[in-house]
Amino acid sequence: MVEPEAAVTSTYATRSGLSGVARPVGTLVAAGSIALLILPFFSTFGELLTKAAMAAGFDAWLGQWIAPIEGKLVHGALALIGVPSAYDGSLLYVGTGAGSLALYISWNCVGWQTLLFLAVSMATGLQGEYTRRSRLETVVLGVIGIAMLNILRITVVALVAYAFGQVPAVIVHDYGSVIATVAFLMAFWAFAYNVVLERTRDRDDASPEEGTARASSEATVPS
Repeated sequence: MVEPEAAVTSTYATRSGLSGVARPVGTLVAAGSIALLILPFFSTFGELLTKAAMAAGFDAWLGQWIAPIEGKLVHGALALIGVPSAYDGSLLYVGTGAGSLALYISWNCVGWQTLLFLAVSMATGLQGEYTRRSRLETVVLGVIGIAMLNILRITVVALVAYAFGQVPAVIVHDYGSVIATVAFLMAFWAFAYNVVLERTRDRDDASPEEGTARASSEATVPS
């Protein structure tokens, strides 16, 4: 009579864990699919929005604070792999001499889209009985991971532009960014659910062996 109950408890815990992982992953798959479908319109609209924001001055604080920092970090990443580069504020110069090219890091390229994906996934992924500390650790790791992803994304785009030209770089920038973001967030949430997030009710998540031993000890107590 005890073993079936333990098996049901184990099955329920497994299904509950899968349900938790499926929530942010399902959201990311849907968002990524929609983004790919509307990407041509989104890219055109994004360029128009960028120009309008720059003309109105709304991009000032992003362009003043975030873009130069990312340009400096990308410069450091390129130096690590032996590619000569230089930066001046939001401008990143890749290469030397006649073959060098200048890339402008606008506010629309600093990674706010990836932060939006992260915020949407957090809204669903952090639902449940998890400790406050593990939630905070998940948020911090997510923000750090997204920041590293943005540096890697800009670095790859700069390398493609330097090696193959502007058109391949635009393709990588538009399509590769969305795919890389969704893939990263899927891996991030898998890691978060398996390693970082902790449930508040540890006793309810006891192993089947512990449940069986406890039930057996209770059954041996004389009435």
